[in-house]
Amino acid sequence: DSRPKDRENAMRAIMHLTNEDENHRSMCHKTILDALVVGATLNGDEYGDMQESAIVAMERLATDFSNRPIMARHPGLLTAVAKATERETRQVDKGVDPKSEHLAKPLLMSLLLAM
Repeated sequence: DSRPKDRENAMRAIMHLTNEDENHRSMCHKTILDALVVGATLNGDEYGDMQESAIVAMERLATDFSNRPIMARHPGLLTAVAKATERETRQVDKGVDPKSEHLAKPLLMSLLLAM
């Protein structure tokens, strides 16, 4: 079944599009945010890369201050970021080397402040 790989590729594509500052405002859209929430909340070790890509994309979108209130009010987004914070904390507690920086906690704080 190629669907999990296709989903991962789609999430990575969204993440890569958020690299460009000029994309941040246009990508802070319900459809993209819905996809990021789904990607960040899928359960299972096989979805770890997708979860990470979703959080990285959210973090990049949140660098545009005008996006933060939109993101903070998007259904399920704060919960998804809070769950990612818990995952990152469990990794630290287990002594697992992170694949990337721990972004969820600072993202969660910035979104809460934007409410």
